[in-house]
Amino acid sequence: LLFWLRSIKLHAPSVSMLLVGTFFADMMEEKGNLRLIDKILRELTNGSFEQIVFPDNIEHGDLIFFPIDNKERLGIDRLRRAVEHCARDDPVSSQEVSIRWMAFLDRILSEKQNETKEYLTFSDEVKIIGAIVGIPSVGEQEEALSFFHERGFLIHMTSTEILKNIVIIKPQWLIDALSKVICEGNMHINMDQFKQVGLENDAQMTYARGLASRDFLEYIWKGEQVEFFIDLMKRTMLLSEWDRESYLVPSLLRDTYVIPKAGISGHRCVYDFSLCFLPSGVFQRLLCLCVELSSRSGGNTNLKLYENFASIELEKGLPVHLLENKEAQAISVFTEKTHAAQRVMSVIQSMLLKVNHDVMGAGLAWSTYVENTATKELVRLSEAQEQKLSPWFNSDDQQETEKISSQSVDLDTFLESLS
Repeated sequence: LLFWLRSIKLHAPSVSMLLVGTFFADMMEEKGNLRLIDKILRELTNGSFEQIVFPDNIEHGDLIFFPIDNKERLGIDRLRRAVEHCARDDPVSSQEVSIRWMAFLDRILSEKQNETKEYLTFSDEVKIIGAIVGIPSVGEQEEALSFFHERGFLIHMTSTEILKNIVIIKPQWLIDALSKVICEGNMHINMDQFKQVGLENDAQMTYARGLASRDFLEYIWKGEQVEFFIDLMKRTMLLSEWDRESYLVPSLLRDTYVIPKAGISGHRCVYDFSLCFLPSGVFQRLLCLCVELSSRSGGNTNLKLYENFASIELEKGLPVHLLENKEAQAISVFTEKTHAAQRVMSVIQSMLLKVNHDVMGAGLAWSTYVENTATKELVRLSEAQEQKLSPWFNSDDQQETEKISSQSVDLDTFLESLS
């Protein structure tokens, strides 16, 4: 529950949240159940979620959740009124749009009645629909699609021309396609199926080392919109090019790295997310960016890759080690090259900002610490900068790459700025 509450707060910080407890009739059989559940929820949320809407519940006291029972129809009307009230108070729901835009949306979504229709192409279908309903301007069509996308009526991504040309009207199609790749191979993949078509080794490589071949992706997506899915996974940092014939999917890495007794060598920088939280996938997306940068800069990517650890060259001759500590909610970066410590810290900081901006809705928050080489203690970044703590601060150009990552630039431009 805490994971979902944090995720909602991360991606939609201003949305109202209603906690609902079901099987109310069963809970009423024993006195004190509601109070016990309420106590648990209050301790769990700890006043950290201002979006939670408290029920107007005179009958059962001041509860943090809505107790309902679908079978006995208990509490349903109270919950319905609360939902309607939240919807009316939401400024988004009161925003006016033209009748032409409503007709545009209706015509697009009417295509969902076709069971085999999961998406429309912008160039061949959506433009024609726009002209029919009185919106011939491509610019206005794109503006309307952006509005509909933001409100969840459809999915339309615009960061590349390939993504821009697909307007998804059935989101389940997208989920099903991605889950064919990102899944637990031992449970959801039939190796006999791949063996019959000569892709057994490709499937094993995918779910053992996280390296998916182009042939594997072509087969698992049945040759449909393969370029779209690859581009989507690249732009959302779920996949990066490994070599000419395969792609790295970090979320498929399963082996856990055990820190040796001697520790990890190098100057240490820590990105601490504990004041907020470190969502699943941030470390994997960071690894994607590191691999992509390495391949562009001539580094050796084929070092150590684990679920929680990576050893990789950001560029030729510049090895770095990345470690995710889920318990501490932190990502640590180690660099053995003293002269490059400042650059490594800045590049990783920029990558985290890019992940935050492009994927996490700018909802991530973290504190950066660097290690004092003499005392081995961690020092807050601002204090280290004031002290000009070596080797982290030896020049005045520290924040240069960070400024680039905060801008709304495409992924290729961002990576080129770091090379």
